[in-house]
Amino acid sequence: MTLPSKMQALHIPTFLPPSFPLSSLIPTSHPLPFPSPSHILIRTTHTSPQAVDLLYARGQHQNNHPRHGHVHPPFTLGLDFAGVIVSAPSDSGFARGERVMGSSLGAFSEYVAVPVGSVRRVPEGVASREAVAGVGGVVSFAAVVHVAGVRRGENVLVTGVPGGLGVVAALVARASGARVFVLARNGQRAEMVRRRIEGCEVLADDGDWVERVKQMTGGRGVDVVVDNVGVVEDGLRCLKFGGRIVLVGFAGRKGVMERVAMNKVLLKGATVVGYRYGEALRQGQGPSAEELWRGYAELLEKRAVRPIVDERQYHGLESVGQAMHDMEQGHVFGKAVISLDEKTKAML
Repeated sequence: MTLPSKMQALHIPTFLPPSFPLSSLIPTSHPLPFPSPSHILIRTTHTSPQAVDLLYARGQHQNNHPRHGHVHPPFTLGLDFAGVIVSAPSDSGFARGERVMGSSLGAFSEYVAVPVGSVRRVPEGVASREAVAGVGGVVSFAAVVHVAGVRRGENVLVTGVPGGLGVVAALVARASGARVFVLARNGQRAEMVRRRIEGCEVLADDGDWVERVKQMTGGRGVDVVVDNVGVVEDGLRCLKFGGRIVLVGFAGRKGVMERVAMNKVLLKGATVVGYRYGEALRQGQGPSAEELWRGYAELLEKRAVRPIVDERQYHGLESVGQAMHDMEQGHVFGKAVISLDEKTKAML
């Protein structure tokens, strides 16, 4: 197979100002990545923006911190990908032509060179467009199963639904046997959630939803809050005494951090844990990536978890900016998926 010397990629030479419309992002030409002996070269067939990509583009994520962060311009944007292996180290266990998925900086490009440890096979029976929508779901799986330790019969509140992480967190909690409450941004999105996600009780953040949670739990409150948007203070208000809050992200706050009165944590006897998937793996805390992916892939294969793909059709890297804009405006339900390879669309 003869590879081109150049490829298209969504490159960020400098952080974008708040006034810059993400829909104006366009791909540019760059050399193909040259994989090291520990990397796999993948032809990208699908990619999917996540909330972190919005923050990375504008330099609003903690990983963009000038001294403590590790993502600085110039860089290629994008994290989640699905694709087909072009080449792999002989001892990697992967072979050319296999369908794979994963998450690695630089995914908004026609080819990515990814460390072997960051690549997973697409589970049997799962289409690549659904697989890429579910890549980030391993974070939710870890947060629900291993960090929060959700048990059968518990009451669990998940915020940030129908965002990609929120949807998977709700489905994993449901598969764990919990009673699941999900919080949507407004009434319109709450109704969309009711139509597409079964087995969860849906609330809209357009009134005093905290009191409704208390009423629905007989005044007891929830055992666990899995917070994907940064509403820890409200989470404490509807948490039972001795409950757990796992803070997975705060992208919904658009860089404006929440301030929480610590006496409220004390009075509730609450456990509040921040969970950063990548950093936890780097620090050797908790299960290995392989263990987490095995558990998550099992749920995907059994169809106990099915990531939701937004109904909008996005084709080509030139549509990534529009997908990010739609996310920023709150128009995306589940995950926006961009197809980069129309020739293999039928089989993927």
